[in-house]
Amino acid sequence: MATLQLLNNITHKDLRVQTHYSADFGDNISSVLVFPTEFDALHKEYPVLFRRHAEHGLQAVALLGLVSGENLFLNEHYPQPPMAGSWMARYVPGLLAKGPFMIGYQQHGGNDAVIHVDMDHPRIMQATDNTGSKAVFLEKGGESDYLQQVAATLNRLHLGQDEASAFYAELDKLSLLTPINLAITLNNGDKLEIQGHETICKETFANLPADTLAALHQKGWLAHVYAIQSSLHNLSWLIDMKNALEHSRT
Repeated sequence: MATLQLLNNITHKDLRVQTHYSADFGDNISSVLVFPTEFDALHKEYPVLFRRHAEHGLQAVALLGLVSGENLFLNEHYPQPPMAGSWMARYVPGLLAKGPFMIGYQQHGGNDAVIHVDMDHPRIMQATDNTGSKAVFLEKGGESDYLQQVAATLNRLHLGQDEASAFYAELDKLSLLTPINLAITLNNGDKLEIQGHETICKETFANLPADTLAALHQKGWLAHVYAIQSSLHNLSWLIDMKNALEHSRT
C-alpha cells in the first residue's frame, strides 16, 4: 500500500532512488498505459494499441512483450547484457520512468499541482545506501537533474491525461478504431495470440473528408493518428526480441 508524502527538500533531503529497471521493481509487464503527449516518442520504439477498460473506458497502451508478465525491453532477461538494468529503447514510457513520484494537488485558492513521493515504493533507498541510486535533492537543497527529469515526465503525463479523453472521444465519434488480433509464430514453433486490442482503421481513415482531416490537424490530433499507425511496424522488433530471448534459453 502506498505511503504518499508531499515532496520537499527538508523531509526528503537525503532521499535517493534506484533508477535502473528490473522485475524486482514491478517493471516486468507486457504493456503499459500511455498518453497522447508520448505518442511522438513512443511510435519509434513500441506498438501503440487501444483497449477498452470496463471502468475507465478507452485507453492507449504500449506493448512491451508478447506474453503476460514479460517485458522484452528489460535487458536483465538476456545473457551478458551491455549494462544490467538498462532499458533496451531510447524512450521509457512515462508511467515507468517516473519511478515513485506522482502529481498531487494542494489547495491555495486553487488547485496547485505538486509532486508526491510513495515512500513504500521499492525504488526508494536508505540514505546510507547510494549504490546505483540517484539523489533527489542537492546538498544545499536544490533540485537534482534527476528530479528535474521526473518533473518533466510528470508534466507530460499530466498534460496527456487532459488531452486523452477528448482525443479518444473523437476517435470513437469518427468510428476510427477497429479490433486487431495478432497471431504470431516464433522461430521455435511456439504460437502466440494477442487479443482484445484496437487500432486505427486504415479504410475509415483514408475516407475521412478533407474538412475532418483539417480539424484533426488543427487540434494536433492528426499527428497522433499517424504516430499510432506507424507504431505497428514495431511489432516486428518485438517478435525479433522474443525470438532472441527464446533462443538464449535453449
